[in-house]
Amino acid sequence: MKKHITAIISLLLLLSLITLRFSAGAAEDGIITPLKIVMADVGHGDCIWIKTPDDGIKGNGKYEGYNIVIDGGPSSRRIGNILPPLGLKYGSKVDWMINTHAHNDHYRGLIGLLDIYRVKRILDPGYQSGGTAFGAFCWRALIEPGGTFYSPVIGIATIPGLKSLSQSVPCPLNWGDELEVEILYSNPAVTNDTVNDSSIVIHLQYNLFSMLFTGDEEGKYRPSDGYNDTDHPMKVERFLLDHYVTEDKNLLKSTIIKIPHHGSETSSTTPFIKAVGAKEGIIFAGNRHGLPDETVIERYEEHGCRIWRTDRMDEGKSGSESHGDDSIIITSNGIDYDIRYMNIDPRDTEALARKKRLESERRMRDEAEKKRGEELAGSAAAPAGGAGKNLDAEPVLNTLD
Repeated sequence: MKKHITAIISLLLLLSLITLRFSAGAAEDGIITPLKIVMADVGHGDCIWIKTPDDGIKGNGKYEGYNIVIDGGPSSRRIGNILPPLGLKYGSKVDWMINTHAHNDHYRGLIGLLDIYRVKRILDPGYQSGGTAFGAFCWRALIEPGGTFYSPVIGIATIPGLKSLSQSVPCPLNWGDELEVEILYSNPAVTNDTVNDSSIVIHLQYNLFSMLFTGDEEGKYRPSDGYNDTDHPMKVERFLLDHYVTEDKNLLKSTIIKIPHHGSETSSTTPFIKAVGAKEGIIFAGNRHGLPDETVIERYEEHGCRIWRTDRMDEGKSGSESHGDDSIIITSNGIDYDIRYMNIDPRDTEALARKKRLESERRMRDEAEKKRGEELAGSAAAPAGGAGKNLDAEPVLNTLD
């Protein structure tokens, strides 16, 4: 009998372990892991790590668990201490690395990432910015072992060793058959004053979930002399609206948008915001240049878009200190999605504790008043005269009249 009981217990333990492995989402057991998008807090700059769904079956072209990095922030030293703790381990293979444009708050960190990851494809708009740092990025991308450097990603490569993916947009990207991913815009033909207008813009669709990655694309000029026309898009946003939004279709429509250019007033015109129609908007900022602009936040919120910021806990910090504590994690199974900050804001904890304390005090007051009312009601019902008479009842009842 004891042997039978022992055998049953052992079987139950085995089944529990198997169930635990499945519930943990182990891809090798056939469970499809969710799409994961990490908006890494690198201070004033962009850095996004995308992990595509994974079913543990390699080579079938679907649910392959690809790693994609879009921009690397302003510091090659800093990013090496940010991305690995978020889950992209040292030495991992990065299937796609994308430099949205040649500004150092986007490409500098990629130099460091090329040193710690094995990168297969590097995409760049193709505008050759001056300076040794950007030259170092291009050289490092060009000599990456086993990697291919696409620059310009859209256009015609004119430098030996470089390639292009397509001569025109939209350009599909193979991030797995379960995803529809397209480059909607990229332009190498810009000047040093308009580098933002070269930004690679990407749209990702996973069944019902979608996200628009915008780099630092712009839609208007800076306000001057009181003139600030947010209703008539120009530049990149004009191109996107003209090419992807018609009466029959809207390819800009997205669940979440990476708000362009750190929430600058040079982007996010009203027609663009309406066309995207995002429920959530994420701003990369870090106490630099007065960004994000409050009028931009107001425009998004007026159209039902909830704002998330990587400078949430940066008040009182210098620009060089404003990183690492406000990363944002997005996951989706293609139907629903979850978005949250990686860290709890201590101010939220304090506010919650204060709210609970006030609720407790109010509840105690209510209970005390209720008890006192019951006592008064009992006193009023007591018979007049004799030992049962409450001498305090009348004066108290009189004061309540």
